[in-house]
Amino acid sequence: MFRMAIRSIRGNKVRFVLPVVAVMIGVAFVVGSLLYGSSVQKALEGVQPDYSVQVEARSSLEAGVTADVVSKLRGVAGAQDVVPVAEGAAFVVDKKGALVGPPFYARGVTFDAANYKLTAGQAPNGLNEAAIDDWTAQRTGYKAGDQVRIVVGGTARTVRVAGIFTASDTRITQGGTLTAFDDKSSRALFGKTPDSYTAVKLTAAPGTSESALAANVRAVVSPNDYLFDTATETAKLQSDTKLTEILLIFAGIALFVSIFLVANTFTMLSAARAREHALLRAVGAERRYVMRMVLAEAVVLGLIATVLGYLLGIGVGSSLGSLFAVTDGPPIDLEVFSAAPVLAALGVGIGVTILAAYIPARRAAAVAPIAALRTGLPPTSKSLRRRNIVGFVVTGLGVLATIAGTQSQDLVYIGAPLLLIGLIILTPLFGVWLAALLRRPMTRIAGIRGTLAVENTRRNPRRTGATAGALMIGLAICAAVTVPVASIRAEEGKRADTGDSADVRVSAVDYYAKIGKDTASQVAKVPDVQAVTPLIPVDVRSDGDILSAAGVDPANAGKFFSVTVTSGSLADLADGIAVSAKQADAHKWVVGSVVPGKTALPVVAVFNAPNGFKYDALVGASHADPGATPSAVLIKTAAGKADSVQSAIRSMLDNPTLVVQTKTEYVESAGADLDVFLNILYALLSISVLIGALAVVNTMTMSTLERIKEIGLLRAVGLGRGQVGTILRLESVIIAVLGAIAGLVAGCLIGAVAVGSQGGSIPVVLPWDRLGLFVAVTGAIGIVAALWPAWKATRIPILKAIHTDTE
Repeated sequence: MFRMAIRSIRGNKVRFVLPVVAVMIGVAFVVGSLLYGSSVQKALEGVQPDYSVQVEARSSLEAGVTADVVSKLRGVAGAQDVVPVAEGAAFVVDKKGALVGPPFYARGVTFDAANYKLTAGQAPNGLNEAAIDDWTAQRTGYKAGDQVRIVVGGTARTVRVAGIFTASDTRITQGGTLTAFDDKSSRALFGKTPDSYTAVKLTAAPGTSESALAANVRAVVSPNDYLFDTATETAKLQSDTKLTEILLIFAGIALFVSIFLVANTFTMLSAARAREHALLRAVGAERRYVMRMVLAEAVVLGLIATVLGYLLGIGVGSSLGSLFAVTDGPPIDLEVFSAAPVLAALGVGIGVTILAAYIPARRAAAVAPIAALRTGLPPTSKSLRRRNIVGFVVTGLGVLATIAGTQSQDLVYIGAPLLLIGLIILTPLFGVWLAALLRRPMTRIAGIRGTLAVENTRRNPRRTGATAGALMIGLAICAAVTVPVASIRAEEGKRADTGDSADVRVSAVDYYAKIGKDTASQVAKVPDVQAVTPLIPVDVRSDGDILSAAGVDPANAGKFFSVTVTSGSLADLADGIAVSAKQADAHKWVVGSVVPGKTALPVVAVFNAPNGFKYDALVGASHADPGATPSAVLIKTAAGKADSVQSAIRSMLDNPTLVVQTKTEYVESAGADLDVFLNILYALLSISVLIGALAVVNTMTMSTLERIKEIGLLRAVGLGRGQVGTILRLESVIIAVLGAIAGLVAGCLIGAVAVGSQGGSIPVVLPWDRLGLFVAVTGAIGIVAALWPAWKATRIPILKAIHTDTE
């Protein structure tokens, strides 16, 4: 049986190339995801915390970890080593003035000789010295004794590189930086007070378990003021990246799309070999033998795709690091061969091909022996009526569940798959409708060539639908994500535009990057600056509600915020708080009412805010927490001076952790992080779209081989090579556009409902530019997909084509 399968594959090797490629790509995606994900996880798991239990002061604890607390912890039973540390954000600037590594993982620490082994230089001493990790030194070229700029607390300072050290730390593994200072300096830089620490690391003594030490620690310090972490909990958290699961989801989508291609191939091939199967039946072969023979072909193809896919998967795993930028840290060694990826490749590669070939195999086995005596086997086509009924029912349920998702978001997760499945079932019917719709315009534009192209797509609606469905899936997911992202970006841009009237804004590149407390006063001295106010986050709570509040300069607040004061005055913010009318109504506040909280403040103004204004309350900056730093600094400039003021502020601050933007730049950058997410998503989904494109190439190639005689007759009655090629290209474009329309309609509906499920806070925006680009790219895919089949078909001599028996 397998010998016959191999012989059959050799005889039809051209027709099997693209199915093997499609499954190979899917297998490569799975293998690459597993290899890369497991390698990253093992790299993170290999970095163990340098403590058994860590006690960290909560942000609300003003005193931090005091010497008294450290003394208590030194007396905890079962603790062998107790090391107090002061840690915080510290950014290293390279020799070109750029930040080193991702800002999220840039940390300043207390130098610990036990865990930070010096490879050059000496331990840091004083605020003017620091030690850096060896990976940072390799990336930047800094050596012991060099001068390096470090940004801490929003202030850039130049220090001497006292030493370079190695450290086992996940922040380095993930591309971050470690900058170590001596004990006194780290407390001054990162502690709540110059004498306090931020955390204490305890190591369990021999014979004391981690859990026992943690229990002893909890008995000494209050959980209301401190957070407790064990080494086991931290290691589990830092190694649980979920990256493998995310990648496998996209690999699964690619494999699902490849099923369409493989199934289409076996369906078309079985139809072309119907007489061969009938002859086998006529000489005594049972149905199950024919079916097993076809499935054996699928197994052989699956094995070939698995081997090639695994080899390609090694390259995919190596390249995934650049896509996710995790390998900005030290290189991660890829385990090329391990049990899980090998078994997954075999299971996926063979399983997908068998699954895709099962229904075509059953159809092949159903050919009657008498068919072997016939001179021609015209293609049979079952009625689409039953399929259409099922498709409409499933699509209807999907639409209802998706629309109901505006009330319950969980229903979107049920409705979206149902909608896609229903549309896949209905694609043959949609193909017939689209062909009927296009017949007249195509005839008018391309004459008889357009008519023939339309009729050819209508000839086998199942084949057309299966091919279009392969393209539809990837495009539907692209649209389903693009619509919410476009809606959020538009809303963020609107809020950025209407939230304030600043001409120039200073903000930080990252949440952990701080703006210096004196930045506003520095900026105010720049020529052509007319008004400045910081925006300092303020914690305002009332009756369990947390109000979004900002500390501002009372003298300038009215110059930046387009709010309508209905009572009181913003000029009195130095003495109290201004609240929005919405919050005033909810809490029954009027001017003179006292807003409870950490510091009780009287209401000095009530205002109506425009759409996009994100604050519930404004307070005088003097009422903010003494340790709080601005989230932004807003600047008003003289007319036409925004660009020059921007340049002057950049030069004055000379701080790469701060972003200085004009109003236009700020509005354009609102939600820009979503573009990074969207581009990564497009990169992952491009594999599915590529397989969908291969499905179009495959269908056009095989249908061309089936129609050699037909093409020869067209050539014989006067059609030139170019005209025949045009017919095939138009067919391909119709199929591709069918997949694009179905996918984009479904994706836009799903995306719009996902946005609507947020309670109407974000208006739905359809990104017509991107949607149009999707259609254009799909049309281009259709044209390119037909190039080789058209070239091949038109190069066959007319007499040979006419006498070809494609049955």
